[in-house]
Amino acid sequence: MRLAFVDIAYGYTAGRPDTDAPLGGTTSAICFLARELAKRGVVCSFFNRIDKTAEAHGIKSFPLDRLIEELADPEIAAVIFCGRWLDGMVELARQASKAPFIAWMHESSLQTKLTPPSKAFDGIVYVSEWQQRVNRPFALSKWKQAVIRNAMNPRAANLFPPGAPVLAAKQNPPVLLYAGGAARGVVHLPPILEDLRKKTPDFSMEIFCNTDPSGHKESDEQYIGWLRSLPSVAHVGMVGQPHLIERMKRASFLVSPNPWPETSCIAMIEALAAGLEVVTTDRAALPETASGFARHIHIEDADDPVRFDMPVPPEIFADAVFNAINARTQNPGKAEAGLRKQIDYFHAHYQWTQRVEPWMEFIKGLK
Repeated sequence: MRLAFVDIAYGYTAGRPDTDAPLGGTTSAICFLARELAKRGVVCSFFNRIDKTAEAHGIKSFPLDRLIEELADPEIAAVIFCGRWLDGMVELARQASKAPFIAWMHESSLQTKLTPPSKAFDGIVYVSEWQQRVNRPFALSKWKQAVIRNAMNPRAANLFPPGAPVLAAKQNPPVLLYAGGAARGVVHLPPILEDLRKKTPDFSMEIFCNTDPSGHKESDEQYIGWLRSLPSVAHVGMVGQPHLIERMKRASFLVSPNPWPETSCIAMIEALAAGLEVVTTDRAALPETASGFARHIHIEDADDPVRFDMPVPPEIFADAVFNAINARTQNPGKAEAGLRKQIDYFHAHYQWTQRVEPWMEFIKGLK
């Protein structure tokens, strides 16, 4: 059996998560799912924006212009369009292959030019119940549908084995951490940190995100300069997953004032598995993904699948972070037990090894 994973957005091999280069959740998901499938004997091929054919973990990555040629292979059991796709490209590929076509939906809405509900698809895989619900009006009745969740980088699952102490690995004063794209909340951090500092000065903040929140060089430089001038704040920028996960092990709190319509949020999954307490919004699929192990701040239009400009209340966020810090200080024993329960839960439910069978059953059901 051979599976073709098509990604029009980025170029990479299955080894990308092992490098110092940053990557988004969709790329991470493709790489780790394919690695696990390959261990079971499934031949996986990537078709993305890589310049020339390359291989990692036994998985070949081809330039996109090789897709039509490779689709002639009768061993291809399914073609999986990942994250984004173009209608014309899907239709052209459809003419070259009789294999089932699957939309692996990572975006929040099917009603965009980069995620059209193509008639060429035979099935669609969502990464959350929320994502399936808000897109139900746009999904075609002929599609086979399933919700198969994302999971974590195995590095995050190996930080705290069963029985290993958690708080002993955390720095003191506590480190607050932000990870993700700028649009996913970093612009809301300065007022939150200013309010928090009025309550306690005993913390530091590490920010792992891109440096162009607006796309305008001058205003972005001013903003990042302001961010870096705040006391005890380190704006590190985007880093590779090995470095980020090591920083997660030593950090205590993920602060994510996120107004984005998240469909899953792998960064939060990995933070929870790394023993961070999470303070975030109640936006989109974030409560579903956190499974009761995060503090959620309410924002308006939390269910809207396309809006990302809603205000985030800094004083309420700061209060939630302060209360989390204070609760840990007052009762470290209770905090340790809570973190162990949290880590064990995400180890039990968010590993890529657990996603192979649901994917294989879904693909077999399309024949």
